[in-house]
Amino acid sequence: MARRIDLVIVVCIADVETTAGGQPQWKPGTDVEIGRYGGRWDRRSRRWVSGKTTQALIMRFHRGQEEAIRWFVDWFRRYATGDWSGIDRIWSTLCIGGRRSGKTHIACAMMIVFGILVPKSRLWAISPTLETGDELDQNFRDMLPRSWYRRRQAKTGRATTYTFANGTTLHLRSGVKPERLKAGRVDMALLNEAQEIDEAAYTKLRPATADRSGLVMMTANPPDRPAGRWVEEYYNRARAGSIAGKAFVFDPRDNPFANYESLAAMSAEVDEKTYQRDVLGLFPPIGDIVFFAWSPRESVRVPPAGFVDVTPTFTKTHLGRAHDHVVGIDLQQTPHMCAAVFRFYADPAEPDQPIAWVIDEVVVEDADENDLIDGLEDRGYDGTCAVVMDASAWWQDGAHTRGKTSDRAFRARGWYALFKPQKDSDRNPDIVERVKATNARLKSAATAIGPSRRRMFSMPQNERINRAMQVWENRGGAPNRRSDYAHLCDAVSYVVYRFFGRPKVKAPKLEYRGIGKLDRKELFKRW
Repeated sequence: MARRIDLVIVVCIADVETTAGGQPQWKPGTDVEIGRYGGRWDRRSRRWVSGKTTQALIMRFHRGQEEAIRWFVDWFRRYATGDWSGIDRIWSTLCIGGRRSGKTHIACAMMIVFGILVPKSRLWAISPTLETGDELDQNFRDMLPRSWYRRRQAKTGRATTYTFANGTTLHLRSGVKPERLKAGRVDMALLNEAQEIDEAAYTKLRPATADRSGLVMMTANPPDRPAGRWVEEYYNRARAGSIAGKAFVFDPRDNPFANYESLAAMSAEVDEKTYQRDVLGLFPPIGDIVFFAWSPRESVRVPPAGFVDVTPTFTKTHLGRAHDHVVGIDLQQTPHMCAAVFRFYADPAEPDQPIAWVIDEVVVEDADENDLIDGLEDRGYDGTCAVVMDASAWWQDGAHTRGKTSDRAFRARGWYALFKPQKDSDRNPDIVERVKATNARLKSAATAIGPSRRRMFSMPQNERINRAMQVWENRGGAPNRRSDYAHLCDAVSYVVYRFFGRPKVKAPKLEYRGIGKLDRKELFKRW
């Protein structure tokens, strides 16, 4: 065995072309180097040494992976230099998407880069079971040059271990018993198929990476069981910026090495939810969910730069006066008073189709009307906003105190533009009708004249509203009114129904008319 070895990795973004035989391949001459790691390693002194390197492992990634790869390259640079200025430090990442989207390949490659960048580092790659770890094992064997490592085959109940030439160890472990992941130092960890692993595995691993300020990576398909819902929560919170995490979404349509035509054909072979989850990488509802049309990936976003804010003109048309914001409010002292703040936008391609956007949320626990108004005013809103709130506000307050009403509390604070959810009634619209109206805005049904469209969205930072819209469940075939999520969803759906609900149609009065005595003379006159 040679004393010195070249341990060099070059990370490139490259283009892909199709051969004459129809097979994809890397297009020669298109490599763009974005990262270089390692050097010449002395096995005896166990350190990097000077000297010209002649060999390198080239890791190529296609354009559909570029965003994630550039982020990891920047993270490695900052980790090596200790320079985290100008950014919020990230401690964990999630790569999520459909089958064959390339997320696992990226995670394995980044584990190898870290192992070369940081000699004698400790890496853990964790699968739902030891048997399902075969995918990772094969990936590492395919990626690593044979001279770079020694591999010890796993025995029953034990992990397969790779020992790199620079002293880094990579253990392939099982996540069946999360408590076993608590012991020892880990510099970088990977949870593969995280939706199949208990959340406790993640919570055990995160502290283990603190010694070396490392990273926990996760790869996942959207979960199909309640036990995997923690992955959805991580995704939502990372997008909202409420945790020090990063989420990347991968689409198999962007992977030139996957035959998407074959994947798309599954739409006729499996149910719609399975197709959305496994092929498109979407988050269809788990269980019987009230807002089944809600999608964490598609419903949560910021308004595109070209969209036009039409809130003033839209509200003037529907409410008789222009307002810059519309606030939906549900009033319950316990568990919370809550508000959903809306604006309305127009897509230049369809200027006559307003799009509702929840741009902010205010939730005050165990509070009264004044606490909620304080919360709104603290965020810059005032009495110029239009308020659509629970119709019961005109006959009671949030604590159901006799002789007090919520509308008086708002008026006393200068909030006068108060509206009921149903413009032609003093009562709240039927909850089933509110749900129908909201689902229709979230995603209209495809018709012969056009595809389905989404005309309602929410900003990523609305963490509590987005969570409520995603998981509010039906109970006994109807929305669960005892759920804490019901109040936030009410605040949203009151506004939706006020502007987009079906108008109330009064049934015609039925008048009974008896049959009079038959007049034969009159009857024959008609003939």
